[in-house]
Amino acid sequence: MTVPKRKAMFSPILVIVILVAVGGGLFFLREDPKAEIKDLKSVVQVNYGAKKYTESAVNATKGLALAQKHLGNKSPDTLYFAQAVSEGYIASGDKKNAVAALNREIDLRLGAGQTEQKLQLRRTTAIKYAEEIGDKASAAKHAVAVAKAIEMAKGKDPQPVYRTETKYPPEQFNKGIEGDVEISYSLDANGAVLDATVAKAKPAVVFDTAALDSFRTWRFTPMLEDGKPVPSQGHKFTLLFRLGGQNMAPPT
Repeated sequence: MTVPKRKAMFSPILVIVILVAVGGGLFFLREDPKAEIKDLKSVVQVNYGAKKYTESAVNATKGLALAQKHLGNKSPDTLYFAQAVSEGYIASGDKKNAVAALNREIDLRLGAGQTEQKLQLRRTTAIKYAEEIGDKASAAKHAVAVAKAIEMAKGKDPQPVYRTETKYPPEQFNKGIEGDVEISYSLDANGAVLDATVAKAKPAVVFDTAALDSFRTWRFTPMLEDGKPVPSQGHKFTLLFRLGGQNMAPPT
């Protein structure tokens, strides 16, 4: 007795059609990078709003990598994430990562065609944190960039780009005494203060030490010659000791 052959459940052509359909479905089920970028922007905003600043920076870092890969360095989304990374680390108090993030953000903004004038605040913020963690190289780099942006040259006064608080002498603070200290100083090619001395003061001597202790840690825009930073001397700056004044720290 001959057993009849069973018919195949699927013909070869039908199998091919099914495989193509499944493959196409898997293709369309892959994540859309633009949708993922949009989602990450929302996550970053929620993290920041909830004061989860480190998480905000971490998710912004993911978004930045994704935006750079799929949209390019000049994309508004790329710049958004770059700034979000910086702001997250600034808000969390992570100065080391904040400096690295600001350095990258500024470079990306320059590459996208933003002018130096629009970057001044970001640079001075980078200088502040760089000085506070001892990253003199980053602080100098940004000080020179600011000097070029404002076209520092002979006849122009150097501009302070980093100022530490000046401690008000306790006795004078308690007595309500105010004063002025004029300082003569030189700068190196990176804008660091050299040879700071008191030129004149009113009242004499009273505020000299407090003024110099603070001023010697400042950084200025260096002088430029033919577009290159150079050391300079013969500068003067007056520190005003005013009760409740800006950059004046009350005695502790």
